Amino acid sequence: MGLLKRVHLWMIAIRDCFITLLPVTFFGVAAVLFKDFPLPAYQSMMTGYWGAAWQTHLQLIVDATHGMFGAMLCAVLSVYVAHSLRRTGSEELPHVMVAISGLTNFMILAATRGPLTTHSLGHDSILIAIGLGIFSAEALRWAAGTRWLSPVRMPYDTDAIFYHAIRLTTPMIAIGAAVAVAAYVLAMLPTIVASPWLNLIEMAQSHGGGAGWLSSVAVLINQIVWFIGSHGGHFLDTYANSLFSPRGAPYDGNLAWRPMFDAFVLIGGSGATIGLLLAIAIAAREGSARKVAQLSILPGIFNINETILYGLPIVLNPIYLIPFIAVPLLLNLLTLAGVDLGLMQFRNVTIPWTTPPVISGWMLTGSWHGAAFQVVEICLSTALYLPFVKKAEAVRIREQSRILAETMDAILYEGRTRLPVVRQQDQIGLMARGLLSDLRRDMAANVLKLAYQPKHALDGRVVGVEALLRWPHRRYGNLSPAVAISLAEDSGDIHALGSWVLEHACACKARWNMQGFNRINMAVNVSPRQLTDHAFVSRLAGILKKHGLRPNEIELEITESLHIPDTLVVDAALRDLSQLGIRLAMDDFGMGYTSLLHLRRFRVHAIKIDGSLTRDILSNTASADIIRTIAALGRAQDIDVIAEFVETKAQRDLLGDLGCDCFQGHFHSPALDEAECLEYFKINL
Repeated sequence: MGLLKRVHLWMIAIRDCFITLLPVTFFGVAAVLFKDFPLPAYQSMMTGYWGAAWQTHLQLIVDATHGMFGAMLCAVLSVYVAHSLRRTGSEELPHVMVAISGLTNFMILAATRGPLTTHSLGHDSILIAIGLGIFSAEALRWAAGTRWLSPVRMPYDTDAIFYHAIRLTTPMIAIGAAVAVAAYVLAMLPTIVASPWLNLIEMAQSHGGGAGWLSSVAVLINQIVWFIGSHGGHFLDTYANSLFSPRGAPYDGNLAWRPMFDAFVLIGGSGATIGLLLAIAIAAREGSARKVAQLSILPGIFNINETILYGLPIVLNPIYLIPFIAVPLLLNLLTLAGVDLGLMQFRNVTIPWTTPPVISGWMLTGSWHGAAFQVVEICLSTALYLPFVKKAEAVRIREQSRILAETMDAILYEGRTRLPVVRQQDQIGLMARGLLSDLRRDMAANVLKLAYQPKHALDGRVVGVEALLRWPHRRYGNLSPAVAISLAEDSGDIHALGSWVLEHACACKARWNMQGFNRINMAVNVSPRQLTDHAFVSRLAGILKKHGLRPNEIELEITESLHIPDTLVVDAALRDLSQLGIRLAMDDFGMGYTSLLHLRRFRVHAIKIDGSLTRDILSNTASADIIRTIAALGRAQDIDVIAEFVETKAQRDLLGDLGCDCFQGHFHSPALDEAECLEYFKINL
């Protein structure tokens, strides 16, 4: 595997890790918001109700989530990297063992750097966690495949958990020891005491306007550190705090000023993401980005933006790199220009960093000028983010279309030979389960429709119709009915879907009878899985009785989307249907390997020739010979032979010469709705 491809897989794994840890992020964000909600009345109420130490309890949640983020990230990332690098035919490393190795290596390195605290285990260690997560997965994969590092090999019939534990013991110890040695060597290196910022500060102040230069440097550091997944604010506090005036000092224009930085540059959190949230609300009408933005609005108002950074995500997302850096840089320069022009003046007050925009502007300047300035900045940031949101939406829509197409193919084809698609734990499985949920909702709300395609005798008369399912999806338009049927079969909803179709088809037939079209036969497709339901026949009998229909007015076309189970329950259902007087038809006859066996198994009244035979009958003599043989078999068994996908007169005439009795296809008519059928019957009966 090439280096560039490997790096690409690492980047995808890092992105997926931040997304996977969103529940942890949300939990910590909620705790921060409840703890630091910037309303004195709220703080007083909580103190009076819970006591003076109430914030301490919430801080425990923050420490257990944000304070352990680096450790969790390392463990999860090592799993994703190991999974992405798996090779076909090779033994994949157990995910839990990879996670244990990554977490152990992280704790070894963190312990050698100093006391284990929420800083050394949390957001401050994200870069270390990323590096160690990748290293742990790569090293364990290599070590597990190296013979001399895996001297103990258990027999393959050993308990699987014990087998992997013994197999990976030596590799994990060797990797952990290597990390420990490297950590101790790094700890012994001399520490650079001199601040790397002193020369920069002196140079900025010597040219005047130190606040502008140093604030811009702070913005760049903050945004870049955040973009690669670490906590920019903690990084500034730890490594670049000398760029800012001492806390509590007034604004003087010589150094960057943290209250201005928080309130006017990082509006909504790092990257001025409140503008991004508004841009998404304008440009994204649906999809994951809009949902994430909705979840991020409340914390964003209080300048907490981990949800949008990791949930959208902005972290490691090249689409948002430019505005994420450029927008706060521009707001920084705009704010300083406003101060220099006398549009506003900063007061030496301390306000919580969670104070919402507009309120913070008013408090920091003591005037409506500050609030108005923030409103202008929010509008500007929204406008600057908007084209990038539109670009991201275009990418999302293309990716959504690709995944939908792959899901359709998987539902129709892959699920027949392997694990049902709705049970897969990948993106396609997620999409399939979403479509299944939509199918259940649309079935309950009668969004599904039936269309009816006429069947014609050789003399042109309409003799029947086939009820065809239609699924007008609210987001994706008209989806293939085969997708709905496959989803229902895979999930067990085929019984409910089949009953829905039978109920609506029989109701339609009853209405046609009232109009005088009693001779029109109604064909309804039935999945083999429906026949496994003990109550299927009695349910159908109840539907017929409810709508006053005779059994012979209904024809069940048994599809071979699934093999017809050879069980006593199915045999009893087929026998009871025949005794009830229901006509049975074999759909797609001639290409399934069990078609002939079914003729011997139960009474068949009609067979529909597979469309792949009728489509090319004019150009393929083999197809014509097969159809001639099927038609002869039908005459011998007193079975009607139906040809579908009849598109031209020449095709219809040849099929008639070969012995077909009934024809269905666009040569006569496409599928029609109920009202259109009534008009069609009046002309063609």
